[in-house]
Amino acid sequence: MRACREGGAAIEQALRELDRAFYAILYRDGIRSLRDPDATHDLVQETFIKVWRRCASYRGDSELLRWIKVILRHGAIERLRQTAREVPMEDREGLTEDASRKVYELSVELNPTPEALACRAEYEVQFRSGWKRFHEEDPLHAGVMTWIVEDGLSNDDIAQLLDRTPGATREFISQCRKRARRYLANWYALAVEQGGPK
Repeated sequence: MRACREGGAAIEQALRELDRAFYAILYRDGIRSLRDPDATHDLVQETFIKVWRRCASYRGDSELLRWIKVILRHGAIERLRQTAREVPMEDREGLTEDASRKVYELSVELNPTPEALACRAEYEVQFRSGWKRFHEEDPLHAGVMTWIVEDGLSNDDIAQLLDRTPGATREFISQCRKRARRYLANWYALAVEQGGPK
């Protein structure tokens, strides 16, 4: 806060101190959302720039790191939205394969018949198609579902990432699941029709 008032070299020194003290913590939080080391490094650096620009608004009534983490989370969410608009879906293949493989493995029987193998392949096609559309058309809700399915994050973890109350987070996760069901409707229908995974 003193550096913010003084400006100039004091700001540079304060930013260096913040970088030394908080970079690793912020990077860890950012990589969980973005999954890209370069993008996460850029996000942390942008967060420090925003801290400098907004330092006059920091009143000291909350912990400094918590205030900085809120700025980081908002930046991560904005990057996820931009990525969903800019990145072709084939670049998301890794996420889609991981999530579909987990669901796919849950439905595997010990000794599948040729018919079961054919059904399983069709399940996978339907799941991947729906999951891709979900990420493309609704990246924010799909990202939260990815945190749940792939990262195993709890409601409390997600509440911290989204900076929401536990109740608001439960409601938001419920909305995410409802949206996911719409995109995976063909997969669910095939599973019910063929007596596969419900």
